[in-house]
Amino acid sequence: MKLILGKIFQSPLSRHLQSIYALEKRGAFLLADRWKIVLLHANGDVEPIWQTSDEDIAYKWRGTFDDRLSDELYIDISETRKSGFRMLGKEACQRIESGTAYYGHDEKVIAFQGKSIVLLSLETDGLVECAKTKTKGKDPVAWALHPHQNTIIYGTNYGELYAQPFEDNRFEKPTKIDVLPNTCYQIEFSTDGTKMFVAGLGYVKVFDCNEKVFSPNVSLTTAVRSFELVDKYLFLNKGMHGIDVLKIVEKPERVVSLDLPFSIDKMYYLASQRAFLLISSSTDEWALLTWVD
Repeated sequence: MKLILGKIFQSPLSRHLQSIYALEKRGAFLLADRWKIVLLHANGDVEPIWQTSDEDIAYKWRGTFDDRLSDELYIDISETRKSGFRMLGKEACQRIESGTAYYGHDEKVIAFQGKSIVLLSLETDGLVECAKTKTKGKDPVAWALHPHQNTIIYGTNYGELYAQPFEDNRFEKPTKIDVLPNTCYQIEFSTDGTKMFVAGLGYVKVFDCNEKVFSPNVSLTTAVRSFELVDKYLFLNKGMHGIDVLKIVEKPERVVSLDLPFSIDKMYYLASQRAFLLISSSTDEWALLTWVD
């Protein structure tokens, strides 16, 4: 494998980004702050979508799903996924009053509201609450949906990791999977759902998944802010320590690493272009990175 560092440039937006989406069909990242919305293509070209210099308009921002984008872009956004959840379309998003919500399986809306998880159904006359449950431990800070099962995994600032099964109109009894070494940052499943990857402050843990049983397999002590699971590779954003790539076999094997001239605060992946967007909040720099086998 080879990592190819491409264009490094100053951010065309403010440091206070409101939204970032990888739009696979367009082969570009959609990024927005309160003042501008742009498409960033994998070759580094920036395509303006919308902008204003009017403070009143800028500070009435209601998220990407207000009226600043075309219906075609709304459709592209609704097809993106985050940790197994599919993003809501414009209509559903505008009906959510509070919290963070996504589509789960079978178009069921799942909303995270503080220490509660809510199942909602999108009906013609609005959103209808089907079920609600309190989360265990501290407030969830990271969550993921199993790719084939109605099971939500969530982690907390205190490193607690729970599984919350549910059916169409009810939640089942949750189970505690593990107590992690520290704060939980991110949770992802392999495509087939047989492995779960959890990262947090100073660690990455891999679990084997068999039905609703989660068994610890591998634990790594490493700097990590976020990661991307791409086929058989795990790309680790290590902040000031650059990027490490691990090959996922029986035990993760390090295959390549890359140092950057800035500390990476955020990392996003565009699969159709094999491209990463790397963002530094401290220097206000962005970089584009591609990879080849």
